[in-house]
Amino acid sequence: MDINRKTAYYTLLRMEKNTSYSNIELNNQIRTMKPDSPAFVRDLVYGVLENKLYLDYLLEQLVKKGLRKLDAEPHVLLRMGIYQLMFMDSVPDYAAVNETVKMAKKFCFYQTKMINGVLRNFQRSRETLKQPINEEDPVKRLSAAYSFDPWITKLWLDQYGEERAASLMAASNLVPPFTVRVNTLKTTPEELRVRLEERGVQAYYSQVSKNVLTLEGHGLLELPEYTEGLFFVQDAGSAASVEALEPRPGDTVIDVCAAPGGKSFVCAEMMENTGDIHSFDIYEKKLEAIEKHARRLGIHIIHTALNNAEELRADLVETADKVICDVPCTGLGVVRRKPEIKYRKVKNEGRDLAKKQLQILQTSSKYLKKGGYIIYSTCTVNKIENADVVGNFLKNNSNFRLIHSRQLMPNGEGTDGFYYCKLKKKY
Repeated sequence: MDINRKTAYYTLLRMEKNTSYSNIELNNQIRTMKPDSPAFVRDLVYGVLENKLYLDYLLEQLVKKGLRKLDAEPHVLLRMGIYQLMFMDSVPDYAAVNETVKMAKKFCFYQTKMINGVLRNFQRSRETLKQPINEEDPVKRLSAAYSFDPWITKLWLDQYGEERAASLMAASNLVPPFTVRVNTLKTTPEELRVRLEERGVQAYYSQVSKNVLTLEGHGLLELPEYTEGLFFVQDAGSAASVEALEPRPGDTVIDVCAAPGGKSFVCAEMMENTGDIHSFDIYEKKLEAIEKHARRLGIHIIHTALNNAEELRADLVETADKVICDVPCTGLGVVRRKPEIKYRKVKNEGRDLAKKQLQILQTSSKYLKKGGYIIYSTCTVNKIENADVVGNFLKNNSNFRLIHSRQLMPNGEGTDGFYYCKLKKKY
């Protein structure tokens, strides 16, 4: 049995049965199974995940008893087989079918005949199968075509209209670029670009953040430049939000939901490693990771501590010049990095979550001195969690003024879907 397909199968099966993140599960399986072509495994896993509802749309026309009664094991194998037949040009059709049938004999023996029949029927009828474009209902049409849960499809249709929603979905299904923030405490973007290109790594400047580079190459986190702390992984949208906050040397900054630490690191750079940054999170391991990366980057002004962002730290009231309030969200802006987000159910289109976000913003705002600034940000594309939360905050806090807000989009600026808003405390 092919070890690469077996590794992909175990990854997809565990994700189907659990709620683990794709990158974590995939890396665990690759470490355990040791496939001889990790790149093939990643292509197959992410390909199936990104197209899951579209594959099911086709399978519904091929599986006589329907998919609802199908166990996870044959369902995953059918998706894998159909995906290889449709999208993986490097895989011959006979190999896609034969290898899937071999796996069926081991993992769901009594479904082997059905799986073989469905795949061969697909080969014969693939040109005549109904396609999502023929669906009259726009929610069903876009959900199937781009493999987004109907609740997200409806949300984006309502907020952006069909053309922009379709464009956003298409962009969210693309492979994201590998972007890094240059550690300006140790180097400059130009110096790092030259060093990386000498190693065969192509580096391109971001149009959104001046100190972010897009890299193309292999083993990027194994480079000496990474080990030496010359850069860290960060999307340009995330970096831009901190740049808008404009932290200065000597400032006191509070980062209320700091993990994985990128915004605190940008602050430290812009503050020239002088002042104080309090980086909070609710998980000890995440704080340990922040401390580890801070040491690699040569940053010594970050102080980590366990803290629930909804709960006020009385000792920090009116002590901060700047506050970073990057709240938990639905994550709809990072679908291209975590395709499993497309299928997660969220109640009330994120309205329940928005209540928590507003509470965190309300609590965080109390840490500011008069004249201080706070950035509210999310990695989602949902007005309910973004503009609406800020609007509700301003209604109840007349001592704050909106300075600037921005929604970055995968189908616009090419960044993650990232929202940030800068507010000033007047009195």
